[in-house]
Amino acid sequence: MPVASETIFWTRDFSAAARAPRALVLLADVDDPALRGLTSLPPKPEDLARASAYRDARRGYFLARRALMRQLVARRLGCAAEAVTIAVDAAGAPCLGSATNGPELFVSIARRGALAVLAIAPRPIGVDLELLGPPEAIPTAVLHDAEAQHLAPMDAVAQHRAFLEIWTLKEAYLKALRTGLTREPAEIEVRREKAQIRLYDRGRPVVPATCESRRETFGGKTVVAACVML
Repeated sequence: MPVASETIFWTRDFSAAARAPRALVLLADVDDPALRGLTSLPPKPEDLARASAYRDARRGYFLARRALMRQLVARRLGCAAEAVTIAVDAAGAPCLGSATNGPELFVSIARRGALAVLAIAPRPIGVDLELLGPPEAIPTAVLHDAEAQHLAPMDAVAQHRAFLEIWTLKEAYLKALRTGLTREPAEIEVRREKAQIRLYDRGRPVVPATCESRRETFGGKTVVAACVML
């Protein structure tokens, strides 16, 4: 069971970050005018360099996400957001730059267009986000055999929803491991047993501090978000 002080605090309210427990997940629409003062933080040179890989609105979304993450970290560390640097590790995942002082923090970011989920925690953490739209063909190659059997009898709508929960939890777990999709997703099994989610890695049970999935609606768009903290 997770320690109470390290249970993930989910919020859509940035101001709650200062009051949150040590592990926080923020769901945000970076186009929200209420966040404009936070997402317009002047970018660091390294942010601009990475943003150059994006075009059109995606470049702006990237810079807004980076600014919002720097603001979150600053709230947690009690420092100026201008002093916070978001770097990338060897796997290309976001991490705090070495110049950032304070207790060790782990970060994770996922996005779909202007919608984003950002996490900070004292332990390795991963988040993922997918839009819940019309049913699509399920990429069965990423499923564990037991997952495929679980989904098979469902109708198309239920199958699509269940798959997105499975997929986002797998992605979140692999991000927390800092391996990303260098691992084979089919090696990971997600089981929902009543209200509890369980993870198995190559058949072995994983006991994360937190393993959670949520559905949230932003302006008519429903997202499936997942978070795993090791």
